[in-house]
Amino acid sequence: MTRFTWWLMSKLPIVQTAERGAYPEVMCATEDGLEQRALYGPTGRMEMVGPVGRGRLEPYAYDKETMVRLWARSEVETGFHRAV
Repeated sequence: MTRFTWWLMSKLPIVQTAERGAYPEVMCATEDGLEQRALYGPTGRMEMVGPVGRGRLEPYAYDKETMVRLWARSEVETGFHRAV
């Protein structure tokens, strides 16, 4: 059953190679001139497939109060607290 599932997934456009999957991270780590606080990933249908480029972020992603609340929640949920 596992082999069949992997075979089926490899035929669908929802799966890609590890190399293609890592490309956004490699691009962000090595390319010059990328915008800070931007999302880079697939730019195709629903930003889930397609060529890598600058994606769209929702307005609340830039909201300082939301960022602070998300960070605090992440620290609680993970048990990790950054040293100040």
